Amino acid sequence: MANLSITSSCQKSCAYCFAREAFSRENNVPAHMPAATFRRALAFLKRSGINQVRLLGGEPTLHPDFPLLLKEAAGRNPDILLFSNGLISKESLCAIEAIPERKIKLLINATGFAPSGKPIPALIKDTLTRLRERVMLGVNISTPAVHLDTLIDIVDSFHLSRNIRLGLAHPCLGGHNRFLRPRQYPQAGEMIARFAAHARKQGIHIELDCGFVPCMFPEGFLEAPDAGAQETGRRCNPVLDILPDGTIVSCYPLAALGSFPLKKGIVASGLREKFLSRLRQYGQIGIFRECSSCRLFAERLCYGGCRAAAVNRLRSAAAEIAVPAKLLRTEDRHSCTALRRNAPIKEMETGPSGQWMIPYIDQPLPFWQSLAEEFSGRIDGVYFPVPGGLIASGRPRQPEKHLNRFLGRSPFDLHALVNSVVLPRPVDEAAPEIIERLKRLQDEFGIRGVTVASLPLARKIREALPALSITASTLMDICRPQQAAAASGICDTLVPASRIMRDASALADLKKSFAGKIRLIVNEACLPDCVFRVQHFFEMAIGTGYPQSLCRELLEDRPWLRLTGAWVLPQHLHLFDGLYDGLKLAGRVTLRDPSNYRRVLAAYVNRTDLMPHETGGGPASMTTPVVITEEFYKHTLACKRDCHQCAVCRDYFNERHPPSPGKHRKRIGRHD
Repeated sequence: MANLSITSSCQKSCAYCFAREAFSRENNVPAHMPAATFRRALAFLKRSGINQVRLLGGEPTLHPDFPLLLKEAAGRNPDILLFSNGLISKESLCAIEAIPERKIKLLINATGFAPSGKPIPALIKDTLTRLRERVMLGVNISTPAVHLDTLIDIVDSFHLSRNIRLGLAHPCLGGHNRFLRPRQYPQAGEMIARFAAHARKQGIHIELDCGFVPCMFPEGFLEAPDAGAQETGRRCNPVLDILPDGTIVSCYPLAALGSFPLKKGIVASGLREKFLSRLRQYGQIGIFRECSSCRLFAERLCYGGCRAAAVNRLRSAAAEIAVPAKLLRTEDRHSCTALRRNAPIKEMETGPSGQWMIPYIDQPLPFWQSLAEEFSGRIDGVYFPVPGGLIASGRPRQPEKHLNRFLGRSPFDLHALVNSVVLPRPVDEAAPEIIERLKRLQDEFGIRGVTVASLPLARKIREALPALSITASTLMDICRPQQAAAASGICDTLVPASRIMRDASALADLKKSFAGKIRLIVNEACLPDCVFRVQHFFEMAIGTGYPQSLCRELLEDRPWLRLTGAWVLPQHLHLFDGLYDGLKLAGRVTLRDPSNYRRVLAAYVNRTDLMPHETGGGPASMTTPVVITEEFYKHTLACKRDCHQCAVCRDYFNERHPPSPGKHRKRIGRHD
């Protein structure tokens, strides 16, 4: 096939391919294809044995000579496919109706109205009403937070073709455009699978355009009769886009690979081979780092996604692989997140330490890329405060110098924090602004989840942004089964209250009662049943900087209480196996030093020894070295929690820290 882009202009509805918009704008593509160039393009198609004329834009019906060009195309070729946004003038609509129905089909991009639930513009309604079965709807997915079910209602209401085409918005080399980032592919795959199952029940067939990969879909999806399993992952070849100025590019996303003039005598097969020869040097590259070890990729049963997305991924690795400079002008926003893979693809081994959620500290991108290399497959995501101070995140405000660049190019999944211990306004008033900010983060950076401390807020986020994974913060203070049951169905993950982190029986009861995943914070140092906790977190979150720890006087009088905190040492993690689905490292403030951050993370991931004062656990942590034996720690996981009348921790501490005569114990100065 080949596409004739007879215009570069569009109307208010977005173009079918966002890359097309960006390329046309940045490369000053002429607004309209001259009639002489159009005729040379028709001759090229006939000479190449291509029996379909595919008219694109921008919006092709905006061409001033559209009726004449359409009539001429119909006279020379047996089949026309017209890509449109549906905002078609009466004159152009009459020209379309004049073509026999069997000779012309329209692919109408519904991205601008169907997924948003907005009313269909009157001009588009007129198009759908008059053309009916000639129209196939399509949506170009640039965010996984898109609702497709309304497409079925539109198909039924206007008696349209019972085929719906889904495409991915791809990145454009050498330009900036809106596209679906690879880290968002699994979310999009799950959304598409749900929609396809619904559509199938209504007798509607789903067609997938280029760039989809098998590993983005849930298990079993590609075995469905209408999923096109044989082609999924293998549709990334030069399609040939003929631009209004008569030049030919491989496709809009890969236009930076170069172009050829529409000369007399050339044929499509020869041009495709020339573009393929330029692409072969990138044949070993996929959109994910894991593609290199994937069986389907190795056997060429999957090409590794859109080549433009794959080449963009090389920006950070340009020194290792020779990539032409002109291909690397665009910002690299790649993801090498491990995907949930289907059965034929080997699962990445995560090791005994499970999947880790780690805190954002304000470090340049190379720091995070090095963590991705060092802990490949072990890190589930990075959590970060919502930028701009919209709502507190449970900790003091942090630097954001590198945050935007990190969000755009993070090698990990992203999870936002809106877990203030107390919302600044009633939930009904605060929620709309919070949800709007989360939606922007989801659209722009593809965040995967959000952590909240308010169950009503979680419910509203679930209703508005169903694709986001919601985590119940430890600040929600869930420690009993009835609390966990209340969060089930609203929250996907629960971080238990710190008060039960040293109570194995309570953790087991919580896991049984929660219909989701349990994530444990391993280096939290808060005291069980701390009477200062709510005020302490409130003061941290309202912008007072680093307030004094409210428990400091208590800990000066009873320093042995530091042994009762919520921390778990790396060497004792095996005592918690079976009680959790994931683990979380705290320390957005205490682990700001990148070398210390890496040291602590490595110790926990690899389960090598640390002492309590080395974990980055905050003001209630031990301040001096103490060896914690497994026997002692195991005892604290099953004791009766009667610290007011039990001497075990006090005696253990005093044996290792005998009081110094005439000296007061050192106060805690640092605060988490």
